[in-house]
Amino acid sequence: MKSLGQRVLERAVQKLGASQLANRLRISDFALNAMVTGLATVPEAILLRAVDVVMEEEPDFNPRPSQDPKSTKPST
Repeated sequence: MKSLGQRVLERAVQKLGASQLANRLRISDFALNAMVTGLATVPEAILLRAVDVVMEEEPDFNPRPSQDPKSTKPST
């Protein structure tokens, strides 16, 4: 079973490509490959930066409230 770190790195690689992700994470291509394949553990700092890469494409889960004040009132 793949670790959370491996899955996040795989998704980030899908988005940017391995070399570009390695550059963005400030690690070597070799180190990235070792983490993705499970030969090395993913340090927390790398995981957090990879999550940032993945989340750049996600929709806003906290949309702004509507400008219509009626829409923010709870229904009774």
